[in-house]
Amino acid sequence: MQGQAVSARVQKWKVEDVNELSDLIQRYRVVAVFDLTGLRANLIHEIRKKLRDIAVIRVAKKTLFAKAVEKTGKTDLTKLVEDSRTPVGFIFSNISAFKLKILLDKNKVLMHAKAGEKADVDVVIPEMNTGLPPGPILSDFGKLKIPTRIEGGQIWIAKDTLVAKKGEEISPQLAALLARLDIKAVMKGITIDKAYEDGIIIGKEELTLDIEKVKNDLLEAGSSAVKLAVEIGYITRETIQLVLMKAAREAKTLAVELALPFKEVINEVIMKAEIMARKLKEVIESKK
Repeated sequence: MQGQAVSARVQKWKVEDVNELSDLIQRYRVVAVFDLTGLRANLIHEIRKKLRDIAVIRVAKKTLFAKAVEKTGKTDLTKLVEDSRTPVGFIFSNISAFKLKILLDKNKVLMHAKAGEKADVDVVIPEMNTGLPPGPILSDFGKLKIPTRIEGGQIWIAKDTLVAKKGEEISPQLAALLARLDIKAVMKGITIDKAYEDGIIIGKEELTLDIEKVKNDLLEAGSSAVKLAVEIGYITRETIQLVLMKAAREAKTLAVELALPFKEVINEVIMKAEIMARKLKEVIESKK
C-alpha cells in the first residue's frame, strides 16, 4: 500500500510538471535549453531573480518536456533535446533568443572559485575579523602572505591583501581559504546550447554575436546607404540636407561651365574667363 501511495504521488508530480511545461510552451515564443552539468542550484536561483519578468527558468526531465511538446503539438521543439546526453534546464521568454543570450551573458553571478579556475576579478581579502580561531589555518595565511593578528581569540586580517589578479589561476589552497572566508572570485552564468524561436532552431554558435563587430557593420551599412541615397537623389529626413548641398554644388559647377552671369558664380566665371584669355594669348604669341 505504501509503495502504491508513493507511486501515485510520483505520477501526480509528473502530470503537474507536464502540464506546467506545456503551459509555458504555449505562453512563450522562445524556448532555450542549457546544460545543467556543474551548475549550482544557488546560481540558477540568483539568475532566475535577475531575469524575473523577462524569462522563466525551469529545470525538468527531458522525457517530461517531450511529453509536454507532444501535448502542445509543437513537435519541432523536440530537436532542442534530442541530441542532449546531459541533464538540461529550460528557459522560456518572449524576447528574441539573441537578446536573451546577451542578457544571460550580462547577468552572470560572482561565485566561489574552484581550484584551477581563473579569477574574473582582482581578488582582495579585506581587513576584517575572520571569525576563525587560531590553529593550523594560520599557516595557510602565512603561505599566501596574508598578514594576520590574533585578537579576542580570533584571527584578524591585518590589512587589505591582493591574493590573485584578474586572470590568474586559483590554487587549491587559495580556493579553500576563499570559501571559508566567503569571498567570491569567478563569474558564473547560464549558457544557452540551443534556442527555438518562431519555428527555427538556433545553435550556440549562431547565438554568439560579436556585438562590437555588429555595431561597426551597422554603422558602415548606414553610412553606405546614406551615400547611395545622396548619389541618386533619394529624399529622406537623413539625406535631404546632403542632397540639397550636392545639388547646389553641381548647379554652381554647371553655371560656371556655361559662364552664366549669376551673382552667386560671377566671380568664378570672370576668373575662368581670365585664365582662358591668358592661355589664348600665350598660344597666339607662341605662333608669331
